[in-house]
Amino acid sequence: MPSIPSTDVPLAARRPRYRLRKILAIGFFVVALLATIIAGFYLIERNRGRAQWQLYQAEARERGAKLTLQEYVPPPVPDAENFAAIPIFEDTFRAAVEHRPIPNPFALPESGAIMPSLGDAVLNKPLDLAAWQKFFVATKTLDRAGDNPARDVLRALERYTPGLEQLREAGTRPFCRFPVRWEDGVMAMLPHLHLFPSAARIYALRMGAHLALGDTAAAGEDFRGGLRLHSALSDEPSLVAGLVRLAVLNTMENALWDGLAKRQWTDASLRQIIDDLAVPHLFAEYEFAIGSERAFDNLVHEQLRSTDAGKLREVVLIGNNGVSANEDQMRWKGALLSAYPSGWTYFSQVRSNRYIDEMLARVSVDPPRIFPERAIPARPDNTITRFQRLAYLPFYLLVPALEEMERTYGRSQTLLDETRLGCALERCRLAQGSYPPSLDALAPSELFALPRDVMNGEPLHYEVDADGGYRLWSVGWDLRDDGGKTNPQRGAKQQLDWIWNLPAPAKP
Repeated sequence: MPSIPSTDVPLAARRPRYRLRKILAIGFFVVALLATIIAGFYLIERNRGRAQWQLYQAEARERGAKLTLQEYVPPPVPDAENFAAIPIFEDTFRAAVEHRPIPNPFALPESGAIMPSLGDAVLNKPLDLAAWQKFFVATKTLDRAGDNPARDVLRALERYTPGLEQLREAGTRPFCRFPVRWEDGVMAMLPHLHLFPSAARIYALRMGAHLALGDTAAAGEDFRGGLRLHSALSDEPSLVAGLVRLAVLNTMENALWDGLAKRQWTDASLRQIIDDLAVPHLFAEYEFAIGSERAFDNLVHEQLRSTDAGKLREVVLIGNNGVSANEDQMRWKGALLSAYPSGWTYFSQVRSNRYIDEMLARVSVDPPRIFPERAIPARPDNTITRFQRLAYLPFYLLVPALEEMERTYGRSQTLLDETRLGCALERCRLAQGSYPPSLDALAPSELFALPRDVMNGEPLHYEVDADGGYRLWSVGWDLRDDGGKTNPQRGAKQQLDWIWNLPAPAKP
């Protein structure tokens, strides 16, 4: 009987298939194990991060900290009571929504001509109305230059009268609420903010021209118009709004200084200005700006945890100006951000909030004072390991803007104090014929109490020059008295001492 051939595959032939199945089985096991480990890591980190954040929230709420933007955004108000409900602001927001160029009714003309400065109390640079007259002729705002630069400047600024009239009328309204969608986080549009420094610049120019013509009443009204711009943003959350307020106030202070340097103010005007400048409390504004920025950062952290990958790229890579990175950058950065453990955003959020707590603990509102000796353990440069830096990545992206805020507000509060003192000193000069040898002569007749240096709590330095000018200065950020000397190689914000210079009167 013939034999039946065997169908069994030889052992040698079966070995490669067995090895392949074994390798695949091991590979699947390894992949499954890695996936389980990664999923477990993400879950553990999320639970750890959420627990840390909940613990911090409970502790912060116990001491009354505001953590959400809703606690800072002012409520809606009727148009008749709303500073923001005027056509120039409505047009601005309408253009932003329709993605059109943002109109600015207070923009100075641009045609290649070099724009003169507005004056600087630190660098001792006066307002040059003749230079502004030439500028307006060069930009064809004026057809020709007349024999009086001040009158020509006022004539050139007549084009801004309708917008200024809107601001004047709005200034009588008790509230201000702009239609900003704060819930959009980093995508919230703030198109109105650039109008404020522009309008302040127009007020400052008008002040200088009115003073040159001897119209101190009109100059005082321009000054109060600028202060109304500052106060209009008092309830506007976010750090950028706070910085705009400081810019407006600084512009008006420099314009006021220019009139003092030229001995143009009257006693009655100065008495009113001293009262007007008693209203701004810049360290209270600092607390509001930093606190609302904390709330804004908390919203961004929530967005990073809740948005999908596409929205995440939009939130992180597109700023308020709507300009995005190129597609390749968005693709790989978006993929990286999508893989970022959401639990780490909690770690970052806790770190950011503790950092702001520590910053706020270094500042006193009344009396205004910075305590630089108080440590900030949570500051970015105190992170030790690369892993911590990665885990706190959103913190590193969000907080750099805060690093200079103490110095910025400290310098601004000093300039405000020096401006009030400058007005009081000028009143003394008008009454007695010269500046007093000491600031003690100003209290309590001119000021209820003399302001002290915000950096060390000591009296501000004051020195009368032999030629009839004087200098006021703070020791500045380095806490060292450098004699109140101005370094012309440094800008106004980079001077070692925080200085107010008033030169000797110009010789006729």
